[in-house]
Amino acid sequence: MKRNVLLTVALTAPFLFIATLARAEEPCSAYPTGTADKIDSVDLEKTFGPVPAPKKNLHFSYVTKTLINEFWQDVWAGVQSEAAKYNIKVDVQAAKDESSLIEQLNLAQTVLSKKPDALLLSPESDSNCVPVVEAARKLNIPTVIIDDARTQGASSFVGNDQVAIGSAAAEFLHQIYPNGGKVAQIEGQAGSPNARNRIKGFTETLKKYPNLVLVASQPGNWDRMTAMNITTNILRTHPDLVGIYANNDGMALGVVEAVKNARKLKQIAVVGTDGIREALRSIANGEERATVSELDNQEGILGVQVASRLLGCQRIPPWIVSQHAVITIDNVKDFTNPPSPAK
Repeated sequence: MKRNVLLTVALTAPFLFIATLARAEEPCSAYPTGTADKIDSVDLEKTFGPVPAPKKNLHFSYVTKTLINEFWQDVWAGVQSEAAKYNIKVDVQAAKDESSLIEQLNLAQTVLSKKPDALLLSPESDSNCVPVVEAARKLNIPTVIIDDARTQGASSFVGNDQVAIGSAAAEFLHQIYPNGGKVAQIEGQAGSPNARNRIKGFTETLKKYPNLVLVASQPGNWDRMTAMNITTNILRTHPDLVGIYANNDGMALGVVEAVKNARKLKQIAVVGTDGIREALRSIANGEERATVSELDNQEGILGVQVASRLLGCQRIPPWIVSQHAVITIDNVKDFTNPPSPAK
């Protein structure tokens, strides 16, 4: 009996080894569960170690909102530079503008049909790319959302706390106008999660400072000319404004033009968000007073790193909270080295 048991073990052991080896070589899930909700980007390496080196030649695809906006150009530049470090082939597709939801979905579906190793997305809304995320999940292709529009079902989201960004803009206005005054807000695209959360952060924080009174808040749809025209109209009704917060820098630059035309640049502090290079030049010239920068280039870099970590079987949380910085004339020189131009 004992001899038969030993013989059975001897015969089955190779098959057990082969089965175990097969399981070990199966790809890990690109959609890990049971992790913490979020982690600060600065804590990634000390928690999970370095970015895993690719075990094969990888191909990532990035589908972004548009490349006519300097912010998204800089995100793409970050994606390119980080992919080059790991010899990852990367390509980009972009919708014509930030309201082309269906066009972007079609682009993303075409890209996914080519089965890249990872799909990076900056969706127009938090719902328009859900079908492609669901399709990628069935293929076990990791999907990393970069910046706007955290999308249900994606592997991971790399982006700022947008409520905190809006709050930082309000805190800055309180800092320079502790005695208060009238302020206005130029909102982003209706339906955009970034706009929605920046508005929330700005308006909620203003409630802490009742002497800063929000007298107008209108959508500028991420458009410079629209923001300029809205500001011109607001100034006719409220010529005594002390501050205007625009939900992005493109609109903030339009606000600056309207304020300059009204000869109120010294009276009114214009605050933007994003940290695009044109806004940094405006700050250095004493026009736009501040921007809450999302450090866009770093978000692109993080997107590639996160996709690589997922492919390396690291069980990272679904939200990688990227950093932001308030840039003023006092520190703008620290942020004026632009990333390599996107190609």
